Amino acid sequence: MSQIFTFLIIIVLCSCSQQNEKTYAPQKTTPLDSGNISYGLETDENLKNKTTDNEFNDWNKYQDSLRNEILKSKENKILKESFLQEMYLRNVATISNDSLTLDIPFNLHRPDCGAPDGYSTDISFGFKLGDKLIFPKNLQINEHEHGLANKELNISGNFQLKEETKNHVIYYSNKHKRTLVLFRSYKENGTTAFYFTGVEDYTINGQNLYTITKEYNDEDKNSIYPFRSWVLTTNDYEIFLQ
Repeated sequence: MSQIFTFLIIIVLCSCSQQNEKTYAPQKTTPLDSGNISYGLETDENLKNKTTDNEFNDWNKYQDSLRNEILKSKENKILKESFLQEMYLRNVATISNDSLTLDIPFNLHRPDCGAPDGYSTDISFGFKLGDKLIFPKNLQINEHEHGLANKELNISGNFQLKEETKNHVIYYSNKHKRTLVLFRSYKENGTTAFYFTGVEDYTINGQNLYTITKEYNDEDKNSIYPFRSWVLTTNDYEIFLQ
C-alpha cells in the first residue's frame, strides 16, 4: 500500500514540473525596432520634416500677406504698378512731387555670406516721373563707398542705357568701368539690382545676366560676381513696415 502511495506522489510531482516548464517557457517575440511589424506611425524624421515644411509654408504665407499690406499702403499708383514696384515696397525707390529717387546700399560684395559686409557701396540717382515710368537714356549716378575701408570713395558719372527689356535694364559707365543692372522681379536672381565694377562695355548682357551668379567660380580669375544689396535680397517684409 505504501508503494502505491509513493508511486502516486511521483506522478503528481512530474505533472506539476511539466506544467511549470510550459507556463514559464520563454516566448519568441519580434523586437520593436526589427522592422517586421508596422504600427502605422510616422518616424521622428518624417514628423520633423513635415513640421519644418508647414512652418516654412506658413512663414511664406505670412510674408506674402505682409507684402500685400505694404503695397496697399503705398500712395503712388504709377510706381505701385511699375517696373520698380519691388524697390518701392522696400523703400529703396522714393517719390517727391514728380521726382523719383533711388538709393541702393550695395553691402553684399561677395557670394559667401548673406549678411551685410563691413562696408557699403551706396548708389544713388534720380529722374522725373511722368504719367508712366520711363527709364532715361542717360543717368547721373553717384557712388559713395564707406565703412571699414581704408578711405571713403566718391564717384560721380554718366551711365548710358545699354539694354532694356520688360524684365531688366542695364546701364554702363565707360569712364568708370561700372555696370548697373535693375530687375523687375527678385525671383530670378534673388534680388532686384546688381552692380559691377572694373568691367568692360557689354561684359554684362541679357545672355549671361541670369546665369552669372550661378556659374561663378572662385578659382577662375576671369569669373565676376556682382555687388548686391541686403535690403533687396531679404525675404523678411516686416522691416519695411512703416
